[in-house]
Amino acid sequence: MTMRSIKWAAAIPMVAMLTLGSSLPAAAQGQVQAVPRVGLTFPSTVTVHATIESVDADTRTVAFIGPDGRLLDVALSDAVKNLDAIEDGSAADVTYNQIVTILNLRQKGPGSKLARREGSNPDATDKEIGRFTLTVSAIDLAKNTVSLIDGRGGPVQTYTANTPAKQEMLKKAKVGDVVIGLTTPLLVTAISPAR
Repeated sequence: MTMRSIKWAAAIPMVAMLTLGSSLPAAAQGQVQAVPRVGLTFPSTVTVHATIESVDADTRTVAFIGPDGRLLDVALSDAVKNLDAIEDGSAADVTYNQIVTILNLRQKGPGSKLARREGSNPDATDKEIGRFTLTVSAIDLAKNTVSLIDGRGGPVQTYTANTPAKQEMLKKAKVGDVVIGLTTPLLVTAISPAR
């Protein structure tokens, strides 16, 4: 067998695979799924001064705009009883449970400077999906806590690292590092008129 015929014989299975792959039905080709972004999660409870957009007593949900301009539509817990007294457009203090997922920890350097700049002026998509850019303001390895602050100001948020993966993250973090992540609201536990 000559070298040319060996190359030709080796190419036939490759051509067959490419042809077969492109002729498969869409259902077979569509089985590839995106891998979700994995991060470290921290449950927290927050109270915000918000504007009530609407309350749906049938589905037990409330839509409100938080101080960051983000519109949230969140389920109400059974503890929230005063639904008839909540008016659309009214100001209220809303307490809800959320999950904070840290997706990426950027170390100090040019990347963190760019992230801080982006975080100080989030765009509409960032607000809508709950994406945040915060800076590590304190780490307490004895208590396994990390404190974060938004570059635009606001309260310091402290999270406890209660799993080995979270504790390992704390060991690598430094004050000044920039954290990229998402917040996901879960359940409103209280609504009261704004004070």
